[in-house]
Amino acid sequence: MLLLVVPARAQGTLAAAEGVVRRELPGLSQQIHLQLQPGDYAGESDGFRITGGAGDIHVSAATVPTLLFGVNWYLKYTAHLNISTNGSRVSGVTTLPAVTQPIVKPALYPFRYALNENTDGYTTPYWDFDRWQHEIDVLALSGFNAILIQRGNDLAVYEAFRAMGYGDADIRNWITQPAHQNWQWMGNMCCFLEPISLDLMQKRAESARRIMDMLRSLGMTPVLPGFWGVVPADFAKHVPGARVVTQTNPWNGFQRPGWLDPRDPSFAKVAAAFYASQQKLFGPTTLYDMETFQEGGQSGDVPVSEAARAIQVALNKAHPDALWFMMAWQDNPKPALIDGVDRSKILIADIEQGRIPRDNREADFKGARWLFGGLWEFGGRTTMGAPLYDYAKRMPQAEHAAGSHLSGTALFTEGLDTNPFAYDLYTEMAWRPEPVDLQQWTAEYARRRYGAADAHAERAWQIIQRTVYGYRADGNMEHGERDAAHESIFNAEPSLTATRTGHWAPDVLRYNADDLKPALVELLQVAPELRGSQAYQYDLVDLARQVLANDARRQLPLIRSAYESKDRDAFKARTAEWLRSMDTMDALLATNQYFLLGRWLSYLPAWAAPGAGRAAIELDARSILTTWGDREASKDLHEYGNKDWAGLVRTYYEPRWRLYFDSLDHGLETNSPPVPIDWYAFGERWNHGTESFSAQPTGDAYGMASKVAESLHLSPNVEAKGAN
Repeated sequence: MLLLVVPARAQGTLAAAEGVVRRELPGLSQQIHLQLQPGDYAGESDGFRITGGAGDIHVSAATVPTLLFGVNWYLKYTAHLNISTNGSRVSGVTTLPAVTQPIVKPALYPFRYALNENTDGYTTPYWDFDRWQHEIDVLALSGFNAILIQRGNDLAVYEAFRAMGYGDADIRNWITQPAHQNWQWMGNMCCFLEPISLDLMQKRAESARRIMDMLRSLGMTPVLPGFWGVVPADFAKHVPGARVVTQTNPWNGFQRPGWLDPRDPSFAKVAAAFYASQQKLFGPTTLYDMETFQEGGQSGDVPVSEAARAIQVALNKAHPDALWFMMAWQDNPKPALIDGVDRSKILIADIEQGRIPRDNREADFKGARWLFGGLWEFGGRTTMGAPLYDYAKRMPQAEHAAGSHLSGTALFTEGLDTNPFAYDLYTEMAWRPEPVDLQQWTAEYARRRYGAADAHAERAWQIIQRTVYGYRADGNMEHGERDAAHESIFNAEPSLTATRTGHWAPDVLRYNADDLKPALVELLQVAPELRGSQAYQYDLVDLARQVLANDARRQLPLIRSAYESKDRDAFKARTAEWLRSMDTMDALLATNQYFLLGRWLSYLPAWAAPGAGRAAIELDARSILTTWGDREASKDLHEYGNKDWAGLVRTYYEPRWRLYFDSLDHGLETNSPPVPIDWYAFGERWNHGTESFSAQPTGDAYGMASKVAESLHLSPNVEAKGAN
């Protein structure tokens, strides 16, 4: 029988919790009174209790994240308000309504974890503190109590290798720029966009410490990268005799870094130096993320069980109470790894539950604790969709299974700022012991999202719930990463046969595209007085964007047919329609702050070294969206991080299609094959571009969404006026 070790929780403060409420509810915070109070919450030591009369709401809980989730539960189900990173709606109420009966909910699980390792590449690498603060506020109000922070790890690595004899330039020439760094720490890649500047690493470390201090003040545990052996390939030159396993299989065209045999005496020295530097920079924590042999990494002739044991020993020598956090993905964690470690001191995030309905994790993980992962989006892509059935129905069933070691949830999307509907439901499932009726839950969501019961809003969201959020894990591995939704082929590398954008993306829709269109008609008819909130504005743009993106899958076969039949007039007409749709898409996206390339790039100047350094980070931030890597790596990774963003559509995706169509048209005119186009070179020109982009939205979202509906002959019988 395993002894289940639970790390000590970070000690949050009431003042920090009150700060979150003031920031996110500026007009209502004085009506909410918080209290940290250990006790019995429906049989559990952690939970929340809500009481109070009108304008005098009292929330008590045992921990700060639970306390703040209690506030959010009240906002959702009593005040009918909505907190979201994608446009909250907290207006329209002057006096908070009374709680007619005390609301008490226990915390079902000890762990409520958030952030994929890749989030620090596709979303957060250059965020400033204000943007991070808002995200942490929402994470706290969503009940999360453990957050992965990758930022700053580069300086801890730098200092550790300097202590092992590396010169300054030697190690900086190995560490890549922020948006690509995460894949280096997982052992996937090296040798791209180096060197990193010491100034940048120091800025990142200072920023990371500030973020982690905020997390600790809110009782949220920072999850930090651990050391499992990733080293430069030339490590043995600096540490003579060290045994480094060369990784002979590339990762998507990238050479992997070396792996230092954990049984080698130098491993313990590097690990000790790393953990000492990390603790000096950021303070201690109790959860350390290490992803060994990620996506095909090789152990060579090193016994995996012995290696895993040595990795864990090094971690627990530095941090005796720490857990090794790892993800279940593809064939990891290997059975031999689980056999080699103290299973009471590991924690596994199972992130394949939205792809394959795995119902035997107790046997797979041999009694180790695990988290039910929520992974519905790769590359930070903007597509709507998530397998909500697997969270609403299967997660509670897993918790009730005999002998279950299910110990929490793990929000594992590869990006943020998308799919607030899925985020809202998934975060609730850490508190719901029984399956959720999705139709009823959706009706309640529509009401709080816009501020009143509106028949059009509810019909829109029931359609959305049944279509884009209606798929589930089925184990089908023939159509790409089907735990995520399909992307827009407007963003694909031009081809008449394109069915997906990223190489690994789904190539088919999981619903009938025509079935989603009525949702846009309904959302446009929401009562005018409900259209002014950030929530409505975001949803309208997101839905119109999705409907228009889906239409590309109707248009492209028609273009192909015209080309193959050599009907030049039809080809010109069809391609003109396609390009008009892309122009409309860019103008639509420009109306909302969450769909702006300029917002992504606006964070960069603050990170550049005085007088220099902007070009390197600009290339880093641009290329992760487009070519991703060098020419070889780009063959598989191009467009993996594609986004429906204003500016990106106008200056990158649309010019590619225009160039492609011109080449095909010239071929029709001259009866000759089209001239081949070097798309990698096209992307590299864009990556090195200097055009600036607005970080502020422009235009009328309602008017542009109406234009989308009209272009698809979906226009409702309402005036296309802006929100009141």
